[in-house]
Amino acid sequence: MQYVNGITACALLALALALHTEPLVAAAFGAGAVLAAIAFKHWLRRWMVRVLAFVAAGMMFLYFGQFMSLVPTLHPDWYARPREALDAVGLLFAGFAMIPVLSEYSCRMKASDECERAQREFEERKPLLAPLRRA
Repeated sequence: MQYVNGITACALLALALALHTEPLVAAAFGAGAVLAAIAFKHWLRRWMVRVLAFVAAGMMFLYFGQFMSLVPTLHPDWYARPREALDAVGLLFAGFAMIPVLSEYSCRMKASDECERAQREFEERKPLLAPLRRA
């Protein structure tokens, strides 16, 4: 999941830099990149994870809302115009890219000591067919 969030952060940062002529949209992409990058930090307090999850959900709905409001204004050949295509596809990508980020924060909100212990035990288990392998 860390790789997905890392790729998401880089892609959203690239979109923010590509859309520097529209400062509000670029700032929204930059905020999404920051949210995805913060997901790397493992030791966040529970209240902070809740706030970040709420903000990530808000950003996801903002991206989808922006996309839905942009669709009626697109020209019939919007995909042939690089600027319109970048705006539309960028917003759609950003909306879907926030799903794994929100999932990471949601998973952390549900996690407890029992969950972490079970994860460690699962990773320490030997594979099912390990005794059949030759040394």
